[in-house]
Amino acid sequence: MTEEASKTYTIHPVVKEDTDSVMDLLKRTFYTKEPLNEAVELWSENNPCPELDEYCIHSLLEGLSFKAVDPQGNIVGVTISGILPLKEEEGNAILTQAKNCKNPKFQRILYILAAREEGTKLWEKFPQEERLVEIKVAATDPNWTRRGIMNKLVHETEIATKQLGIRLLRLDTSSAYSAKSAERQGFTCLYKRLYTDIKKDGQPLIVPKPPHVDDRVHIKILSNGK
Repeated sequence: MTEEASKTYTIHPVVKEDTDSVMDLLKRTFYTKEPLNEAVELWSENNPCPELDEYCIHSLLEGLSFKAVDPQGNIVGVTISGILPLKEEEGNAILTQAKNCKNPKFQRILYILAAREEGTKLWEKFPQEERLVEIKVAATDPNWTRRGIMNKLVHETEIATKQLGIRLLRLDTSSAYSAKSAERQGFTCLYKRLYTDIKKDGQPLIVPKPPHVDDRVHIKILSNGK
């Protein structure tokens, strides 16, 4: 097999049997390399974070998560997506989660996620829409970067979103690199805030390493949705 052939991959929906393999990939990538997780040292093998496990697994089997698989059957990329109401019936649900969270590191991240909701106010920008699909987690094996995996995973998510008749696809980015990728894929940034300006008790909640200087929310309007 040539080197090029060995680097081919295929895209498939995530199924229940993939859960352990997906979580293994995330623990090697997203858990430690995502800028917010890295900045607070959220997870290590000796210091697990069940709250992060729950966050990742919660939407895994909604039918909107996709995997990239190499010729040997290994999962080398994944996106986890779920359907969310455009507006919570009882206010900012993430803020409530943050206030009740017992893990101080994960709590800081939740407060940043709550600030996104308050700052974006998508229900005001899209009053005619009731639901959206959010790409919550994305990860690529370090040995498989720069091969278009994430573009194809996002594209499959777009197709699945349209099939559900949902017009809005959301992608939040804590990483400067992910933000540039979102823009290249046709997403529009509707919220951008410097991490140094997201504060609690007068102090920034989390300040990741440069070049990750701001938190963003991106939306793509899928015109073929029904």
